[in-house]
Amino acid sequence: MIIVNVEKLREGMQLAEDVCTTTAKEYKVLLKKGMFLSSQMINVMKEKGIKSAKIVSGGLEDAETPVNLSSAAAAEKQRNERISRALTDLDEIFDCNEEIKELSHTAVQKVDNIANDIIYDIASDTSFLGNQMIALQNYDDYTYKHCLRVSMMAASVSAELGLSEDETKEVVVSGLLHDIGKSNIDHDIIIKPGKLTDEEFAEIKRHPVIGYNILKNSGEYNSNIMSGVLFHQEKYDGSGYPTGIAGEEIPLIARILTVCDVFDALTSNRPYRTPWSVAETEEYILGACDQHFDYEVTKAFLRAFNPYPIGTMVQLSDKRHGVVIRHNENVLRPVVRIMGKFAGEELDLMNDFRFLTTSITGLYNGDDFTQ
Repeated sequence: MIIVNVEKLREGMQLAEDVCTTTAKEYKVLLKKGMFLSSQMINVMKEKGIKSAKIVSGGLEDAETPVNLSSAAAAEKQRNERISRALTDLDEIFDCNEEIKELSHTAVQKVDNIANDIIYDIASDTSFLGNQMIALQNYDDYTYKHCLRVSMMAASVSAELGLSEDETKEVVVSGLLHDIGKSNIDHDIIIKPGKLTDEEFAEIKRHPVIGYNILKNSGEYNSNIMSGVLFHQEKYDGSGYPTGIAGEEIPLIARILTVCDVFDALTSNRPYRTPWSVAETEEYILGACDQHFDYEVTKAFLRAFNPYPIGTMVQLSDKRHGVVIRHNENVLRPVVRIMGKFAGEELDLMNDFRFLTTSITGLYNGDDFTQ
């Protein structure tokens, strides 16, 4: 293992340790140990003020020397290239400098290829998925990047729900295009940093119908895919738009996209607010079940994107810290073994009535952590 200055990091280098934010107050894991770096990941580290990273040596003692990629690193590099190509293609589709009436056959084929890559390369590899979503979140966030992230998440949720490959592909394609209607909305409204006026919000609310009509006019999408685009802003209690349908009247494909859409919106950087953490966003989503979200879909989402894998060091609301040793059905309420001064006690945050008011407040990054 060697320590490499962030300016000398290169694509294909493998992380020997997790890369984390630099302050305990805002501590979170950015990139996981074992990942092979992409240019996007290196840029994220620079933006976050990371000065160096611990890299698996394996012949990398001279960080200036070109990296001889292993087969695993080469595969990782190819996947990163496919993500970059997807971003380029989606950018061209979403931002064509004129009102979109329908998608060309070429655009439809590009979306289809992106969906195939997501299912093949990403859905079964949550570490790659998580790191790519981090790399795609930034302050100059565009609709097409958001759509790519939503579709990536939706692929994993679909797998947790046991959907077939054909059904999963419909979810992914719908996710890629769910906000295509925003391309025909005044861009100044889309990027407005402050509160929207009633008139501006009414304009925004048109985008599901606009998107549905674009897909319908294209003549190459089935009713399931189009329903995901049309109904992704509906809420489980019927208070959403554009039609106000409720419960299981909302197609499953749209219920999946709704959870992924809100999660990505809340955890992404914006010029006018800092992003929510994964844990607090998932707490919010869980609390809004049967109002905004479908409970079964939410549970599948939490399984796919568990913020506290076994072995995670966490800080509790009672100021103690510990390590996650088992999961409950609600992954936000695991069993935690207390460490440090009170080492040894196990807290079941879901089923032990003594600890129902105790919660995880974040990851722990203290120097006094001992097993």
